[in-house]
Amino acid sequence: MGASGKNQQQSLTMNNTLANECIKHPLKGAICVNELDELEALVILSCMESIGSIKIRQLLQVFGSALSALLADPSEIASLPGFGQKIVSQWTLWKNDHRWKTNLALADKEKVQIVPITSAAYPKKLLELPDPPIILYVKGDITLIKSKCIAIVGTRQASIYGNETAKQFAKELASMGYVILSGLARGIDTSAHIGALESGTTAAVIGSGLSDIYPAENRLLADKIGNMGCLISEFPMATPPDRQNFPQRNRIVSALSLGIVLIEAPIKSGAMITMNNGRAMGKKLFVLPGRIDGNFGGNHSLLKSGQAQLVESAEEIAQSFDDLFGGGQKAPPKAKMRIPLDKEEAELLQLLPTEEIAIEEIVLRTKLPMAVLNVLLMSLVLKGAIKEFPGKVYKKQVS
Repeated sequence: MGASGKNQQQSLTMNNTLANECIKHPLKGAICVNELDELEALVILSCMESIGSIKIRQLLQVFGSALSALLADPSEIASLPGFGQKIVSQWTLWKNDHRWKTNLALADKEKVQIVPITSAAYPKKLLELPDPPIILYVKGDITLIKSKCIAIVGTRQASIYGNETAKQFAKELASMGYVILSGLARGIDTSAHIGALESGTTAAVIGSGLSDIYPAENRLLADKIGNMGCLISEFPMATPPDRQNFPQRNRIVSALSLGIVLIEAPIKSGAMITMNNGRAMGKKLFVLPGRIDGNFGGNHSLLKSGQAQLVESAEEIAQSFDDLFGGGQKAPPKAKMRIPLDKEEAELLQLLPTEEIAIEEIVLRTKLPMAVLNVLLMSLVLKGAIKEFPGKVYKKQVS
């Protein structure tokens, strides 16, 4: 027998061995490896160390399917450019690796949909990325992220003004039929999700697995988004939050959105990464003006360079998409609030500025005794004329 025939015989023997080898499947029990389906093979590949989305796409091109690549002889993998000894030495370890099995079991338990890049349900906008996610883990309605989405982003250390504005913009845009995209982080992201859910829906793209929601205080919010909107991650279910995950998350937010609204962010921030990604993809960028002494360095840099449009209302953002949606649905007009106030309450309200103000400054403006002032402020809060924030900071809600 010649060398070529001998190699073919060895390859046939190897394939027969693999076909007869059985493993413990987390959902199906004991199965032979050739009974794995294409989705499961993609999950296994995505859980392998040292193999990212670019290499997995390369394998799909060479072998035609994830399953064929997974069952290939390690020598075939070694012949591919960029697949070094480290990858080759780990190629068959998946059969005894618990991670992909745990991943499948968690997704099944938590009713998470696994959407591969080969699926018709996969968002086509993500294919424009140089490194699109191979797999998306989705809880909720995935069709939402195929509709008209606007991202709202900003800093975790947001000011009261930033949080309130994010919430209001999200609420108004959601009422016009836009799906609000953000990253479920503290600060601006959280406010945007909350505002959107008050009048419409929202989608959160997170930088950890769907079984490890971060930050922990947003777990209830995440549950609500999963029920009323959509939670998305490209990371296996139990992946903990890691610094390097968040820039990856940001590229997905940029890709899925029609436009991105920056509420408040310093120059060096994850929100600015999202804006830069959006600019590279040709997305419309919107920026709110901010205070020169605040956390708005990123906003001002984009405005100075002419890379983003200054906006002061959600209506301005919607108008920029009139050519796409024929004018679309307009925000409902804001009704003027008429709140019955006592004379003392009305006089105090008249002295308050439109921006937030600390109680110490209110004392200086009004010259009222603290005991009297506290009673008036509490009454105005209860009537909805002002809003109280931590640290006894107040903001006027009506004129």
